[in-house]
Amino acid sequence: MLQNKIVSFFIVFFLQAIVFEKTYFFNSVVFSPIIFYFIIFNYNKNSFSELTFAFFVGIILDIFNDSLGVYSLSVSLMVFIRNYWIPFYFTFDRISSNKLYNSYELGIQSFFIYSFPLIFIFNSFLYIFELYSISFLPILILKILLSSFLNFILILILQLLLLSSETKYDWS
Repeated sequence: MLQNKIVSFFIVFFLQAIVFEKTYFFNSVVFSPIIFYFIIFNYNKNSFSELTFAFFVGIILDIFNDSLGVYSLSVSLMVFIRNYWIPFYFTFDRISSNKLYNSYELGIQSFFIYSFPLIFIFNSFLYIFELYSISFLPILILKILLSSFLNFILILILQLLLLSSETKYDWS
């Protein structure tokens, strides 16, 4: 599935920490390619190791971005909710510990329904705690939605670049 999980993780981490560090597109959109790795990785029920890994990756991103725990909170919360979202969204026979939850396996529509709420939660906490305010709530929600959609597109692009698949997309 992944040619080399460690190399692909460091590529995505490099993009997040160096290239997209505090980069706001259109003065409001934050690209966060690191969530790609946490959305597609294998599911382990009640995995403390995944939460710990997410927390430490978030702490390192906070150091690079000079943010006070915003990324560690956002990434950890997204991984925590993902552990409950997968059994809620997927039927029991579709849950596997050695399966990657990507658009090749699920299809674009199912992947969108699975991943977009997680991306939205990540961006919500990122914006609310980064801006320290919920004043101008309509503008805040618009920024969160725009960032979530563009991050979803970024995740699809990263899947095309980093994942190999012998199957075509299933649009049904």
